[in-house]
Amino acid sequence: MSTSISTEQSSPYAKFLHSLWVIAQFELVRLFATRRGLLTLFTFSVVWYFLLTKGVMAAANFIQQNTSAMPNALLNSAGLGTFLTWPVAEFSAYWTFSLYLFPIFSLLFSADQTASDRDRGSLRFLMLRSSRDCVFFGRFAGQMIIQSALVMVTLLSTLIVALTHNMESIAASLQCVLMIAANLILVLLPFTALMALLSAAVRSPLQAMILALLVLLILSSVFSSINYRWPMLEFLTYLIPGIHLNELRELPPTETLSLAYIPIFQTLFLLFVGRFVMAKGAL
Repeated sequence: MSTSISTEQSSPYAKFLHSLWVIAQFELVRLFATRRGLLTLFTFSVVWYFLLTKGVMAAANFIQQNTSAMPNALLNSAGLGTFLTWPVAEFSAYWTFSLYLFPIFSLLFSADQTASDRDRGSLRFLMLRSSRDCVFFGRFAGQMIIQSALVMVTLLSTLIVALTHNMESIAASLQCVLMIAANLILVLLPFTALMALLSAAVRSPLQAMILALLVLLILSSVFSSINYRWPMLEFLTYLIPGIHLNELRELPPTETLSLAYIPIFQTLFLLFVGRFVMAKGAL
């Protein structure tokens, strides 16, 4: 009797999780099985190829050739100290580039979570078999799965490059892959949540991207002014996605996760507001 009761009580949650997973999978289908999605992947691949060969590899070669004999004080005075944060040159360069580029990619990739469906009227069809919460959180989860996969692919390509230069760095390189992957996924969470919120409020991904840029610029300006006049309200700046990136870039690898609470708090706050917008908005 108790088993059947517990099963019945858990069934709504199981149904919610199943619906959420189905909608998350639909995001994967839209990326890998549609012409628009494949074009997006192709564009990302081309951009990453040039970043890897012209950016990461060039910066890693520069680090290896010009910093081995320089003392730390001279490196810091030359502005190169932050490039040596990670034990493998390729991942030091990757960390510096990816920390700022992937948030931009995130704004582009995750702009169309619910906006186009709202414009076409297909959200009403989805509501026949699911709830607004399932659609909202399912699309967010799907976007995070996609972006996490892209992060891992770029990291693995950087790992291959690093091992071709120095096979003995395999242990340090694998540690870099795990630590950077964890940090980048955390960094991307609030940006994806922001686009989930904005996508729930507009009817096109272009509108969501433009609104995201305006929101980030306006919030940065407003909170900077508030912080200048009332320093005790400095905590408000932590509502802005990416506000901690400069600080994160300069931390040693073992301390980078110490700032994980910032993107987690931002993500929870943005998802809470986004869920409210999705629940109250028109379909």
